[in-house]
Amino acid sequence: MKGSMVTLLMLGGALIASGGAAYFANRYIETTLSGRLAKIDAQYVPANVVVARSNLREGTVLSTDSVALRQVPRAFLHSDAIAADEWNDVSGRVLAQPVKSGETVLRSHLAADPGAGFSSQLTAGKRALTFPVDDEASISGMLAPGDRIDIFFTTSTGNESLTQPMLSNIPVIATGARTLTNSAHFIDQRSGRFNTVTVSVSPVEAAKITLAQDAGRITIALRQPNDDAPIQVARVTKQTLLNGERAVKNKIRSRVEIIMGGT
Repeated sequence: MKGSMVTLLMLGGALIASGGAAYFANRYIETTLSGRLAKIDAQYVPANVVVARSNLREGTVLSTDSVALRQVPRAFLHSDAIAADEWNDVSGRVLAQPVKSGETVLRSHLAADPGAGFSSQLTAGKRALTFPVDDEASISGMLAPGDRIDIFFTTSTGNESLTQPMLSNIPVIATGARTLTNSAHFIDQRSGRFNTVTVSVSPVEAAKITLAQDAGRITIALRQPNDDAPIQVARVTKQTLLNGERAVKNKIRSRVEIIMGGT
C-alpha cells in the first residue's frame, strides 16, 4: 500500500513537472514567435519617401513638379533614401545622376554642391539666354551643347535690307532640353529637332540679342571647333550683293578723311 502511494506521488510529480515544462516551453515559443512576428511586421511598416514623378535627367532640380512622396516597406527601403521629413533639406537640390520614374531618390543621386546645376556651367559675369529658333536657324537641329556660333542680324531700313555680324564665337550651352551635363541621354538624338537655343553671353550681349529679335531676324552660323578668327565682313546690303567687292571698296574710299587748311 505504501509502495503504491509512493508510485502515485511520483507519477503526480512527473505529470506536474511535465505540465509545467510544457507551459513554460509554450510561453517561450509564444513570446519568441510574437517577438519575431513584431520584428517582421516592423520591417513592412510603410515609410513615406521621395520618388521621381517621371524619368528625371541629370541637372533636374528637385521640386514638387519633379518628385512625389510614396509609401515603401521599410524592408525594401534603401539606407540612402530621402524620407518625407527630410524634404526641406533637399528641396531645390540638383540631380547628378538620372532617376527613373517611380524610383526612390537617394542622397547619392544629388550633386555634391547644393548650388550645382545648369547655372554652374556659366563662368563669372556670364548669363544664360534662351531664344527661339526655327529649323533653318538651328542648322536643321545639328547644333549641340559645346558648339560655338556666330550670330548675324538682318533688318530693313527704308527700301534697303542689310545683314551684319552681331556676335562672334558665342558658346552654346543648351539646345532645347539638352545640356552639357545630360548629353549622354541624347546620344541617339544628335539630329533631333529643338525650338530653342541657350547661349552663354554677357549682359550687354544678352540685351543685343533680345533687341535684335524684336527689330529684325537673327541667324546662326556654326563655327569649326578650333576657329577663333574674327569675322572679316562688316555688313552685307543689296548693293554689295549686286556689285560685289567694288561696292565695298567704293564705300571704304568714301570714308577717307580730307584735311584742308591744316585742320
